[in-house]
Amino acid sequence: MNILTIGSRGSKLALLQTNQIRDILLIAHPHLDIHINIIRTQGDKNLNAPLHEIGGKAIFTAELEDALLHHHIDLAVHSLKDLPSTLSDDLIYAGSPKREDARDVFISNKWKTIDEVPQGGTIATGSSRRKAQLLQQRPDLHIQELRGNMDTRLAKLDECKWDGIITAAAAIHRLTLQERISQYLDPDIFVPAGGQGALGLERASDREDVKQILSAIVDKNTTCCCQAERIYLNKMEGSCFAPIGCWARVEKHAFLITAYSASKDASQRCQKTVQGDILDAEKLALKLADKMIQNGAREFKAQ
Repeated sequence: MNILTIGSRGSKLALLQTNQIRDILLIAHPHLDIHINIIRTQGDKNLNAPLHEIGGKAIFTAELEDALLHHHIDLAVHSLKDLPSTLSDDLIYAGSPKREDARDVFISNKWKTIDEVPQGGTIATGSSRRKAQLLQQRPDLHIQELRGNMDTRLAKLDECKWDGIITAAAAIHRLTLQERISQYLDPDIFVPAGGQGALGLERASDREDVKQILSAIVDKNTTCCCQAERIYLNKMEGSCFAPIGCWARVEKHAFLITAYSASKDASQRCQKTVQGDILDAEKLALKLADKMIQNGAREFKAQ
């Protein structure tokens, strides 16, 4: 295989991420001819409605997946948290390179930390998980809906005079906007979304040639952790608009996976962590799901 066509959304962040994949592929395969095909998704066309009203995670991936299935592209690059945890039999999550920072961040023009925000202040986020976690810490806050690319989100913060916004550290890092970050949020409290900080590589399941090319850039620990998160989310029937988080990592040679689930107003919530050998990552993810279900986590989502 001498030519590889990568499909990408057209946003600044998406293209940065896709070019990052292209660059590390060229280091591993210098003679590969790589083309980038920009594909506009439903999520790029509708930037105002809340995600749960227009189809959830699939609005960012459906058009790319259609291009994969019709062999118009060989590889799709996603922010992994946008890739649904369940794929059709014709498609496969092919792994991830080394993960960026998985944490959430608080960005404010007024305050250094969320604790400094005055009672009744306004923080914006489009994530029900972040909303629940904010209300858990600060039930006095007003939460404003927020969507759009990162430039749009930061512009809205500047224009609307909100007290702050919550977003992913990885996106801010990739856009080299670190100076805008006011506070990195403790992932033991603000448990990240499954896949957050990782790039997801997706291919058609019959493309063994693409699998061989990607093997040189896939990070085993990152992919193992992300796969465990996806297994957990699949068992929990997680979606991007449910208040649900899942964060797997390797610390001191031990595999740990933490799950968070809550009702939308955070009045009911559950958080658990299990740990063990990384070779048992998938079993541990299922064990964690069982523990969360036993504690009512599935019921929280509907409230």
